[in-house]
Amino acid sequence: MVIFRTVFWALILSLLIYPLADAHKEVEFIREFGGKGEGEGEFAKKMSFAFDQDGGIYIADTENLRIQKLDPDGRFLFEIRGTDPDKFLFGNPMDIAVGLDGTIYVVDWITVHVDNTESPRIFNYAPCVHRFDSQGNFIASYPLQDLSKRIGTLEAAAPALDAQGNYALIIPQGDTQRSLLLTVDDEGGIYVFDDGYIYKLDADGKAAGTFTTAQPSTGQLSKPADMTVDREGNLYIVDEDAHRVLKYDREGQFLLSFGEYGDRAGQFISPFHLIALDDGTVLVADRAKYKKDYASDLPRQRYHPFQFGHVPYRIFRSRLRRVQRFYADGEYAEKILIRFQRENEEHAYLSLKAIDYTGNLYFVDSETLKFRVFGPTSPLIASAFQTETKLRYIYDFEDIEIDNQDDLDPNLGTKADFDERIKWNQIGAEISLTYDINEDLRFAISNDLTYLRLTDTSFFRTPDFEDFRGSFNQDDETTETSWEDQIQIDFTLIQNHNPYRYREAGAFAYLNVTRDDFINEALHPQNDRRLDFKVRISSWGAGMRYDLGRAFQLQFMVAHSYGYNEYTYIDETSVLYATGFLQIVGTVVLLSINGVF
Repeated sequence: MVIFRTVFWALILSLLIYPLADAHKEVEFIREFGGKGEGEGEFAKKMSFAFDQDGGIYIADTENLRIQKLDPDGRFLFEIRGTDPDKFLFGNPMDIAVGLDGTIYVVDWITVHVDNTESPRIFNYAPCVHRFDSQGNFIASYPLQDLSKRIGTLEAAAPALDAQGNYALIIPQGDTQRSLLLTVDDEGGIYVFDDGYIYKLDADGKAAGTFTTAQPSTGQLSKPADMTVDREGNLYIVDEDAHRVLKYDREGQFLLSFGEYGDRAGQFISPFHLIALDDGTVLVADRAKYKKDYASDLPRQRYHPFQFGHVPYRIFRSRLRRVQRFYADGEYAEKILIRFQRENEEHAYLSLKAIDYTGNLYFVDSETLKFRVFGPTSPLIASAFQTETKLRYIYDFEDIEIDNQDDLDPNLGTKADFDERIKWNQIGAEISLTYDINEDLRFAISNDLTYLRLTDTSFFRTPDFEDFRGSFNQDDETTETSWEDQIQIDFTLIQNHNPYRYREAGAFAYLNVTRDDFINEALHPQNDRRLDFKVRISSWGAGMRYDLGRAFQLQFMVAHSYGYNEYTYIDETSVLYATGFLQIVGTVVLLSINGVF
């Protein structure tokens, strides 16, 4: 018994301490902007984001071949369109970055004529960086390598027309749809990731070095998805398929790697975005998704769009996404949880697109291309509570008449020998509140209150009861008044979210109080008979459950009841006939292991 009591309280303590140990923030909605289209402040689906230190928003719209700058509230300021072939043309803008001074950089593709080639003219088609000042004026385009010389063989060339309409050949440098990543440091240094290499350019676009990301202690990057640079000039690259983040110094020397596959703190499931903040920490977003279901007592709607199978009740689902914060040494710091309700139409198609330097999260609606911005806030949010209230009132009236057919009286079928009338009034109220403290821990509290009043009146039309004390009319009325109140708290801790290895633990505790008053008394004024019966019972219980595996669960519960009932009976002549008192004390302990073989 001592062992199980220790285990139980250890579980309760761990459930209470767990949220404090696993620190996190949550978000609140701030604003909305944007939309689908070609107008000011509108976009196409393929785009990339950047931010300046004042909160300005820069969006490279690949399909519309333009750059837009918006203020922090999402209002249009200006745009850059690559329409002047004498200056530059946007070919396939893929990523964007903004320097401390507001200089705008865009990684794109450029066509450069190869020297001494005519009839036909030959062009190299390769990545470059376009540079613009803070007002969007074009400054220069910086190819990542010398494109004035032919790179590659003519077998890879594609026929085209030059600016004068003459036949020409274009040699693309690799897959033109491959991902190019761009970032800039505080000194204006430009870094471009391209096919396993980092190309570093100085503030004037001159080559400052090239290094490979595949170094002896790193291995080959599987799927680089994003890149950022911190205030010290260190580079971070997120590897989506390898579920990790790699860090390099400004000279390209590998420093460290952090992260592994999983949905726990410090682990990743397909990380795809990151940003280095001014405080030296790094925010990393991955695709981990936690489904939290709340099963109500409401009956299932026949054509409910979000329920399948034969579940008889309605299920309300929230989805939790996360962004994790790490220190510069790769140690996990905290996480930001984002809750979306499946039943909320505004949340249905949102996906994370960007994070600014203050930690605000930018989610885009894939249908409307409207952006919803959420900012970090306190973890206790009223909208995250699932609250259910049930109120019920029951009224019942019964009239029972019995006519004894054996008494040979002349009233058969017209006047009953016994008439009983029962009135039943019951009022119930149940309130439950469920809150997912984080993606693992759920807390629930409920209160169930029931009030009952019953009146049972009986009329005896037989001759008056007679014994040695005399003759007495036995018509009587019973009144019962009772109420019961139970409050319960529950904790559920998910130990493993993997559906093939899903495990959880839980604990509960409740307190129940019952009060019942039963009075039976004669109606005739000459009959003093009265029975007064009282019940007072209180009980408490607590228990735990623990998944030993997918097929086995350990359950332990202890329940304790205590109280009393007492009665007083006065006979027809007002004489105290009997009294009674019963003490109630009981304890139940249950230990079970349930399993499926």
